[in-house]
Amino acid sequence: MTPGDDRTLDVTADLRVEVDGVPVRVRASGSEIAVTSADVRRLFAAVRVAGGAATQGSPGRADLARVADTLAGHGLTARLDGPAGRVLSLGAAVDSAAGSGLLGSRHARVHPAGALRSSGPVPALAAAALVLLVLVRRLRR
Repeated sequence: MTPGDDRTLDVTADLRVEVDGVPVRVRASGSEIAVTSADVRRLFAAVRVAGGAATQGSPGRADLARVADTLAGHGLTARLDGPAGRVLSLGAAVDSAAGSGLLGSRHARVHPAGALRSSGPVPALAAAALVLLVLVRRLRR
């Protein structure tokens, strides 16, 4: 992507929301989106339930890869942080060979220390991708 490309998005946000009682903060400036939750496990569970209701199934690896690639295609990078540190990075500023094999996209990276201490099993990370996909779709409107 080059500056000025009409597919590139610039985001400014400072949101505090609750997802089924789990506080989440979303901050964005330019191409960087930071999602923070003090209880990543409960956030994943709530988003998985919502994702299942919307898609007739829990979000999976293909959903996560699609979100990562969509973010990258719009020049955006999103990071999910929990109380134990960074859990997941998706988008333009991510280039991970391990992400390609594990998550289906070079634009996705699991941060093992934060993920293991904050989120439970790696497949649950797909739930976070659903939150980001909804945000990107709303921003495109």
